[in-house]
Amino acid sequence: MLHKTILFICWFLMTLFIFMPGIAHQGAQLGLEVFLKRLLPYLLPYLVVSQWLLYELYKKNKWQSHVSNSIKIYAIGAFGGFPTGAATISTLSQSSMISKKHASHLLGICHAPSPMFVVGVVGSQFLSSVNSGIILLLILHSINLVFLVFLHVFVPMPKIVKNDHIVKPVTSPLSEGINQTASILLLVATTVVFFTTISTVIRQIIKVIFDGVPHQVSVFIYSFFEMTAGLEIAHQLFKMETFFPLLVVSILSFNGLSIHMQIMVLAKSAKLSLRPYIFYRFIHFLLFVGSCYLFL
Repeated sequence: MLHKTILFICWFLMTLFIFMPGIAHQGAQLGLEVFLKRLLPYLLPYLVVSQWLLYELYKKNKWQSHVSNSIKIYAIGAFGGFPTGAATISTLSQSSMISKKHASHLLGICHAPSPMFVVGVVGSQFLSSVNSGIILLLILHSINLVFLVFLHVFVPMPKIVKNDHIVKPVTSPLSEGINQTASILLLVATTVVFFTTISTVIRQIIKVIFDGVPHQVSVFIYSFFEMTAGLEIAHQLFKMETFFPLLVVSILSFNGLSIHMQIMVLAKSAKLSLRPYIFYRFIHFLLFVGSCYLFL
């Protein structure tokens, strides 16, 4: 049944792209613009540094205890933004430096946008307030850190065996970090452009069928598929409304299907369970939106 559903979706999308090439092209252009202007400048340098740090630590084999692993992975993910945490976890899990159970839980905890994206894009550009961006960042990481404490206090972890041998020799951590960054950026760009294109095509179909698309529906469609595109459209349509900050918070917390697909791809490559990820992200959404409603 699932296979047939996926085949139907593929053929349906293929048909839409064939018969609506102009709209598909418009969506792809919007996706590229969002990636190049909103994501790449804030993502690339931090990804390179975080992956460089990862391979430097990996080279020296400094990943032993669960707690120290979690702190290091969280710091790398928090600094690099989506999907740095998941990429780090996937790499270490495949290298048997952390257990799969530990890695599966960390997927949902070490999951946050780049500080520069939250402060520089969301705060400064969308909310017109750097202070608001800083508040969002503090709330976001406070919740994640509570999850991290919960993980190590209440969730039993399998005993980790100290790895005294390098599984894969790394001669140049910087080169490895750059190579890994390139593959991550390709994944991000592909999902952003693809899901923004789908959003644009679906919006056009609704517009044709119902002779127009309410602004709320447009924001929902773009936000559901791609977070940054959703923020961009919401800013264009509702930036003067009093509920705009809460709308931004909701979009930021939901992340969009594009980001979740990036995590799924990385998790699948390491054969990690997504159940903890879904649980943590759902609880985080409720706590984050509720907290921001009180403080913003």
